[in-house]
Amino acid sequence: MPEDIDRAKYIAFVSKRRDGTSISTPVWVVPFDDGYAFTTDTNAWKVKRIAHDPSVTIQACGMRGKPNPGAPVHRGRAVVLGETDIARVQDAVRAKYPVMYKLLIERSDRKAAREGGSRTVGTAAIKVVLDDRIEAGST
Repeated sequence: MPEDIDRAKYIAFVSKRRDGTSISTPVWVVPFDDGYAFTTDTNAWKVKRIAHDPSVTIQACGMRGKPNPGAPVHRGRAVVLGETDIARVQDAVRAKYPVMYKLLIERSDRKAAREGGSRTVGTAAIKVVLDDRIEAGST
């Protein structure tokens, strides 16, 4: 497992639209089984994109998605995880990002409950298993 991703607070998760256009999204990341995982919304576009093409790249980045200087790009395959694994990823994310999790995820959950809605944030999880490493700074 690459040390740069193990240490990263955020990664740029890059998936492709049907027309081949690459879309980069900064996400929190946690080591998970034989890869890395993050939570997302069930209806997020990244979930739909990897259903069509599971080939992705990841790269350590800042909060706004700008790659860290010299950070290598890693190629892999993404998969949407099932219910049991979603809970495990949520727990790992909560443990790694306790303050931000309370501020963003739990606050959103409480607001949805007050308004009579259901949870929408972090209701799905994506795992990336890495294939190999690409040169630093390339996509």
